[in-house]
Amino acid sequence: MAVKQKVVECVDPATTEVRLQLLLRALQGTPRDGLHRDKVCVDIVVSLGLCQIPSDLLEFKQFISDLNRVEGILKQECANAELMYATLRALYNEISDASKVLSPAMSIVLQLIDIDAIPSAVKWILNSGYSDQSLERALLNLCTWLTKWTYTSNLGPLVLSFMQGLEADQHFDILLEVTLATIEPLFMLLILPDSRKSVGPVVLYMLSKVQNSPDAFHKIIPCVQHVITSLEKENSDTSRDYIHKIVRLCAALMEHFPGYTALYGKLKPVLQPYFPMENYKELLHCKSWADINSTVSIRSSLGKVGLTNLGNTCYMNSVLQALFMTKLFRNEVLLMDKITMPLFHNLQDLFVLLQHSQKCTLSPNDILHLARPPGFQLGHQHDSSEFLGYLLDVLHEQERTVSEESLQQPTTSNGSGMNLANTIVQQSFGGKTMTVSTCDHCGRRSERSDNFRELQLSFPNNSENHSVTSLLHYYLQPEKLCGDNQYHCDKCKGLTDGERVTHIIETPRRLILTLKHFGYDSVSQQKTKLLHRVKLEDYIQLGEINYELYAAVVHCGSSVDSGHYYTFAKDNEDWYKFNDCLVLKTTAMQLCELKPPETPYILFYRSQDSEEPDNLQRTRLSQRLQSVLNKDTTEFESEKRKRPSRVYNTRQSRGNDDPPPPGCGGGGFTNSSSNMYVC
Repeated sequence: MAVKQKVVECVDPATTEVRLQLLLRALQGTPRDGLHRDKVCVDIVVSLGLCQIPSDLLEFKQFISDLNRVEGILKQECANAELMYATLRALYNEISDASKVLSPAMSIVLQLIDIDAIPSAVKWILNSGYSDQSLERALLNLCTWLTKWTYTSNLGPLVLSFMQGLEADQHFDILLEVTLATIEPLFMLLILPDSRKSVGPVVLYMLSKVQNSPDAFHKIIPCVQHVITSLEKENSDTSRDYIHKIVRLCAALMEHFPGYTALYGKLKPVLQPYFPMENYKELLHCKSWADINSTVSIRSSLGKVGLTNLGNTCYMNSVLQALFMTKLFRNEVLLMDKITMPLFHNLQDLFVLLQHSQKCTLSPNDILHLARPPGFQLGHQHDSSEFLGYLLDVLHEQERTVSEESLQQPTTSNGSGMNLANTIVQQSFGGKTMTVSTCDHCGRRSERSDNFRELQLSFPNNSENHSVTSLLHYYLQPEKLCGDNQYHCDKCKGLTDGERVTHIIETPRRLILTLKHFGYDSVSQQKTKLLHRVKLEDYIQLGEINYELYAAVVHCGSSVDSGHYYTFAKDNEDWYKFNDCLVLKTTAMQLCELKPPETPYILFYRSQDSEEPDNLQRTRLSQRLQSVLNKDTTEFESEKRKRPSRVYNTRQSRGNDDPPPPGCGGGGFTNSSSNMYVC
């Protein structure tokens, strides 16, 4: 039997223990010859990526023992440069594949590289002609492993060297993306002595380098007290050293990003007992990643503008970008000329600047203060769907109130009628449902019509294969009313069994679907996230109308109270990823290939019966909005004159010729029981 066949067979069993043992058996029974050695190394790498880490302590110890034996075989096979090259190439190809979720056990391949040779290995990767998407995925995988696995001593140094190499090549967009995605769990690992040695330098590097935006710093603020308290209890030389470093860095960053009084008000008492008297600003004297606020190249090349995170406000930024990319809604907002509507005016200002400003980022501070829902606290993470609903409600009510005052018409009791239908929000997103309830006992039917601006789609309990279409069908299928959910029949004068079904009787021009990934756990009495994967269709059908997907708000994280929101949106045929201040070109495939804990949360579809309008020309803007743009241009030109001109090439071309592989050797495993898997 060929080597490849033997190794592939070992990935079929359900358990990791059997998988690794069969892998070892296959490898130990395989004759070594020049024709097969490169295949052996590649197959070992691929197989390691499929090995899940056992949670049971005894099984974990056996797992580590088996990994030691696999590592020994790898060292034998990679005795020359060519085989090392093939092995590292296989590792990189796996970790840069967005379609795969890989085990951190694969990181043991890094132990074959001398720690002094890690910079050479990184340089080899960066000069091998890989795409930016590939580099970002690889770094994200490595950082994710770093949050879960303390066994590979070379992993932390490799991550740090990889990021330094990307910085040298001016891949600031990749560094910012990965930092925002991983800074929280990495920071929390500072409480563990086994993790601190490898994770600590990476965390300090990330926080000191992101000087263009407070996003990364603000993400770790809720964790600072817990980390410092844990380090204080440990009371070791390294824990005291990291308390000192964390406090100095937080003090420097608070001064570097002023104006967040509410957020910093909770942080300062935590830092006060250790607050440095001097020299803490030196931590930010290093060369930072590119200040994207000072460059015009990103705006001119992509034509899109980011939004500053004002302290865990990604839930708001993601929604605002999705609404801005809804051209039908955007144009109507920009053309609105009625007065006494503060939120509308501020949304107009934001939209006109997102479309025409030369700046790379804008602050949505005014929107935050006018449209922050009751109960939403500054500096805290909140639900983007709740924010969207509240924002649309306020816009709708403001316009309806002004219309009624101008027409001197009273508000209808049920909130329906001419004024409701004529608001910009309702014209853009409004539809109507008819709910029909039928009594099983007497057959009486009752009907109720409701206006809607979004449909909230639940997940059925008895299915694992989900798509947007299947969730829509589930929403519209008849529901049995029985048990605790009986129907109150007016004719029978009481609760009876029955059936309820919802029909869409008026379809919206722009359809908003919220996938209800967040539920309530009655045992823990907390909100939880359902980590379902949903197939996203480019086109769906609602009634007789076909809809095309054009935007999606994504939640990254395993909890409703943490994680991060960002937006994918389509403009003509191009897709963009809006991640707070960072805007990147992307593809629909990247959206469709997301896997939990990254889950599409709010989907925006365009009716194909409703024509997509062109961008509103500047000549059609009101005099007030022209003045807003003139002021913004003046500010931009003034800022540009104050700063040195810096244009960074963040999409450098690379040759495809393979350079010599880096040196190898050294760095085997230790058998210390202190190295454990971080759950």
